[in-house]
This record gives sequence, C-alpha cells and structure tokens, in this order.
Amino acid sequence: MTFLNPLVLIGLVAAGIPILIHLLQLKKLRQVDFSSIRFLKEIQHASARRVKLRDYLLLILRTLAIASIVMAFSRPAIKGFLGTNPRTSSVVIVDNSPSTTARNEYGEIWSQIRVTAAAILGSRSHGNAAGLILTSRWSDTAGTVLTTDGKLLATRVVRSQPSEVSGSYSASIDGALRELSNSGFADKEIYLVGDMQKSEFAAAAATVQPANTRIFFLRTEKSPNDNLSVSSVKFVNPVVVANSASQVEATVTNNGGSDKSGIVVSLYLDGRKVAQSSVDAPAGLSKSVRLSFTEPASGYHTGVVQLDDNSLQDDNRYYFSFYAIRGLNVVIVSSADNEGDYVLSAAQAVMDTSTVIDTKVATPSQFVYSNLAGVDVVVVESYPANSASSDAEFASKVERFARNGGGVILFAPSVGGAASFNSIVKGMGIGSVSGEFSGGKSGFMSLDRIDANNSFFSGIFSSNESPDQISNQLLTKIYSAAVIRSNPFAHTLMSASASPFLLSREVGNGYAFVVACAADTSSSNFTESPFFPVVIQRALFYSAAVSRRPIQIYAGEEVQYVYPAGGIKAAALISPGGNRTEAVPRYVGSEARFDFKDLAASGTYTLVDPDTLCMISVNVDPRESDLSQASDAEIVSYARKLGFSEKNVYILDADKNAMASIDKLRLGDDLSSFFAAAALIFLVAEIFVSRMKTI
Repeated sequence: MTFLNPLVLIGLVAAGIPILIHLLQLKKLRQVDFSSIRFLKEIQHASARRVKLRDYLLLILRTLAIASIVMAFSRPAIKGFLGTNPRTSSVVIVDNSPSTTARNEYGEIWSQIRVTAAAILGSRSHGNAAGLILTSRWSDTAGTVLTTDGKLLATRVVRSQPSEVSGSYSASIDGALRELSNSGFADKEIYLVGDMQKSEFAAAAATVQPANTRIFFLRTEKSPNDNLSVSSVKFVNPVVVANSASQVEATVTNNGGSDKSGIVVSLYLDGRKVAQSSVDAPAGLSKSVRLSFTEPASGYHTGVVQLDDNSLQDDNRYYFSFYAIRGLNVVIVSSADNEGDYVLSAAQAVMDTSTVIDTKVATPSQFVYSNLAGVDVVVVESYPANSASSDAEFASKVERFARNGGGVILFAPSVGGAASFNSIVKGMGIGSVSGEFSGGKSGFMSLDRIDANNSFFSGIFSSNESPDQISNQLLTKIYSAAVIRSNPFAHTLMSASASPFLLSREVGNGYAFVVACAADTSSSNFTESPFFPVVIQRALFYSAAVSRRPIQIYAGEEVQYVYPAGGIKAAALISPGGNRTEAVPRYVGSEARFDFKDLAASGTYTLVDPDTLCMISVNVDPRESDLSQASDAEIVSYARKLGFSEKNVYILDADKNAMASIDKLRLGDDLSSFFAAAALIFLVAEIFVSRMKTI
C-alpha cells in the first residue's frame, strides 16, 4: 500500500487522544464499607462492569474513527500497474478527422473526444509535462516542446474543431514518440482519443522505438454504421467538348450493413443543378451511376456530385472540375500533299459542326522555324533527313513543345527520318527503337491486344466487349513497323505480336502518343480503317486537354502546379469560399512552380493570373467513410507493430469515467472512500454506544 498524501499520516497521533483522556479519568478509589448498603454491592458490581464495557467500546470506536479520518485524507492506494511517479511526460493525440463528425447515441462523436481529451490535459500540471497533437495537423506539433501548462492545452482542445483532413494515427504516434524522446522524465505516456476507425489500423510504422512508453487508446462509443458516400467521379469520355453531350460516372459506396435503395444522386455544374438520377447500393458494395449534361461554354468549369444527408456529411459531396474544349489548332508535319494525308482527313472528319479543328500542314524544314504560339497539338508524319544538326534541332523543338504543355502525336517514318524519330521517342521517355519489322503483304502482323480499360478508350468501346472482340473488329494488318522497347512508365494502348503499336505518356506538362507504323497504306491498312479517324480525333483532343487537366487531391495533401512558360511573379489562389490569397512561385529554370500544402477545406480552388491557370479540386479521403471500429485485438496488434510492449497497451472508453479509469491504472485503487465510510460507521456506532443504559 502507498499513500498519495503521506504527510497527513502525522495526524495518526490524534488517535491517541481518546486513550489519553481515558487514562486521565482513571482514579484510585479508597474502599469504605457501610453495613447499610452491603445488600447493594452485588448490584453495584454488575453496573460497574457494564460501565467499564461501554467505556472501552467508546474508547475503541473513537480511536478508530480518528484513525480512519486521517487515513482517508492521506489517500492510501493499492499500487497500480503504472506506478505512482507524479512526474510524467504525456502527449495527448486528438483525432479530429472527418469521421468524428458522425453521431452516436450520445451525440456528436467529436464533442465526446474533445471533453475527454481536455480532461486528460487539464490534469497534467504540477510538475508534469504535456503535449498536444491533432491528427489532422500532426506535423505542426510533432516537434514542439512539452509544456507544464496542461490547462492551456486543454483550452486549445475545447476551442478546436473537426477537420476535413484525414489524420494518420501512425504519423501522430510517431510524432508523439519523437516529442517524448526529448523529455527528461522517465515516465512517458501517450493518450490517443478517437473513434478508432478500422482503416487507421491497416498499417503501422514508427521511426522512434517506444521503449518503456505506455499508450492508452480511448475510444468513443460506436457510431451507426449506415454511411453512404460518393467515393469517385470520372468522365466517361475524358475529353469534354463544348456544346456536346458528356457524361460523368459517379461511384456511390454503401459503407453500412443494410441495403439501400432509391439513393438520389444529383449533379451540379457551376452552382446549378443539371442532372439527377437514383441508384440502389447493396450493403458493403459500390454502385456506379451515370449523369449526362451538355456544357455550351468552353473553358474551365466546376462540378459536384451530391447525395442526400446521412451519417457523415463531408463525404456526401464529391468535387471536380474540367476544361471544355471548343476548338483545336493543329500543326501536321508532313511531306505528303493535302489530298493524300490521312491524318488531315481524319482531323477534318469531325461530325459536330460546333467543334473546329484548325489544321496547318508544314514540311519538316518549315516546322523548325514555325511559331508554335497558340498551337495545341503537333502531329509528326515526316522527319528531316538532311543532316544530324537538323535532326537534333527538329527533335529538340518537338520535345520542348510537349514539355511546355502541348500535345504530340508521332508516326514512325516510312522512308528516312529514323534518327529523328528514335531521338524524340527516347528523349520524351516513351522508350527506345530496337529494330524494324518488315513482313510485307504476306507476313503481316495483326493487333492482338488493346487496353480497353484505359481512359483513352473510354466511351469508344462497349463495356460488354472483350479485348479479343475489339481486336477482331479492327482487322488491322501491319506490313512494316518500328519495334519499340517501351519505358515502364509509358502506356501500351495497342500491341501487335507483343510489340507496342500505340503508346502514350505524359511528357512534362504535355502528352505524347507514338504510333509504331507510318501514316500511309504501305505500312498498314490502319489508316484506311474506320477506326483510324476515331483514334486520331481522340488523340488530338486527349493530348490537348492534358495541359488544362484539373488537379484532384484529398484534403491536406501537398500539390504542385508547374507553369512551363514562366514570367509569373505572383498569382492569386481563390478558395471555394471566394477568399483570395497571394501565391508566389519558385523558379526552376524557366518553370514557375506553385506549391500548396494547406488546402484543408473541400471544394475547388482556382489559381488565376489573371486568367485561370489551373483548378484544384479537394475532397475528403474516402477511407473516412467507413465508420466501423477496430477490435481490441486489432488495436493491440497494431501497437505491437509500432514497437509497444503488450503490457504497456491499454484500451479504455472515452466517456465521463475516463479519468477515473486512467487514475486507477496509473495510481492503483484509491482506498480513501473506504476509510471515510469506515470513519462514518465508527462515529454512528459511538453515538449508539454512548447512549447505552448501564443500570
């Protein structure tokens, strides 16, 4: 047994007061016999025995009552597992992720977390050191100095709010361990107060070993697991053309344990509602729904897919943005006459009269000196074949155009120009040319694989068609082609005999496609296929749209936008709420790079100078939508992976009794109430005994 207030034990001396009084009252009486009262002696002896018994009982009860009162104030305790060292370094990790805005039978989960965390921090004073980490902003506090003013940190928790940023338990615990490693106190503790989402315990990593550090997981009551969310939104056709029909495909996820039917899904563009549909989602599964719209105006636009209210509000909306293209300026590098140019014919075969592809044909030598300002896509069919210097100059201009945000489509040369083609393919990181296939009319290759799941083909083929069925439809015969060894980061969209036929890759801020054969009928019948104009038009719009492709991130993630042309000293970032903040780029060569680290609110941000440079859409991490809690076994296993000894892991309820549970573990069972009750019993007994009749 230990005593939390040992100095009070001096008061036990007071327990001797009743004994001292009793001894002082004892007097030796002289015995005198009277013959007239000899018959009363027997009664006298009996009465004296009762008086003496009562006096001894009163003496014992009064002594025990005083001793019990002193013991109660000295706070005796049976030693707890964690010891009684009052000087402790503690870090309280507060889960303020989006999932804490859900409600359980006691109300909003965040309110329960905030109260419990504040109570723990408020008790960390009088020589103790305390630290605070909010999971959504753990990096801001992981290196701070511990303070002895726990009440100040408690006030900060009370004033804080839940965030739309998904925090990381592992990162927060790692930050707490680094903070505690600088403490001079031997007794170290971590308190994690949160809803203990199962998704948080999937992975564990720590850079600091938690030797002799105890960790407490304080979890709130389980919230209803019936949450619906919009987990993703994508365009069926990745290129949005102004004044043409477009579709977005939204994925609705049912994170609960019961089927949901008739879920209303709405689409808003630039703040106006343009489409609505409904979908049924079985328990634990996701279902897709398509929403159609027509955007007449070209330029940047914002969108949001929204569900009706349910358990978690932040994941009911999914923000996105897009650029609608009305027309393209295309330069075709070709030595062929206009009538015999298949690419030119394919580009001009656009059925939608509202969409214009303005084409200009230039020879390789003319292209080298061309002004590409305002050009969206360069299609290269022919290459210079004069000298090494012209090859290098030509290749450098094509690569530079792509890296600065332009689209490039390369066809392998039929005659001459192999050096330039090889240089461009290698320089743009698409691959390297290792040889040439020449089978002629009798030994042709056929397309044997198409990556129909790639976004490039989205909306072109039916989702019910297999790649083999698609290949059979094309009936492509390849008589000669370049054999390309693709870069691992390039996408092989089409292949023939396991050799890439159509490849693509992002190049700097632009995008490039490479076709392994020439754009003529001597190399293949691909140019005569009805599929050829479809591929060419998609490649033209796809490559042109990449430089204007909006950025999509989750709240709190770091993001960078690179403006290749430079010349920007500062721009303005407009938040979803309309606030403008200055954004100053840093320059790397001629590139202006904008770094954003604090986009914590969901919605679409716009970077302007003064025209729109890009849009950044921010959403809540879909992992927040699964409200299921981790089991005790999963939490303990997670802590072991972090390096904690199982004996130093404690799982408690984050309720009004949390502090009592913590104190019981840290200090043991406090026996003060037991001794206080005993003192009361002794005093009541003393009253009854003092009133006992002795005659």
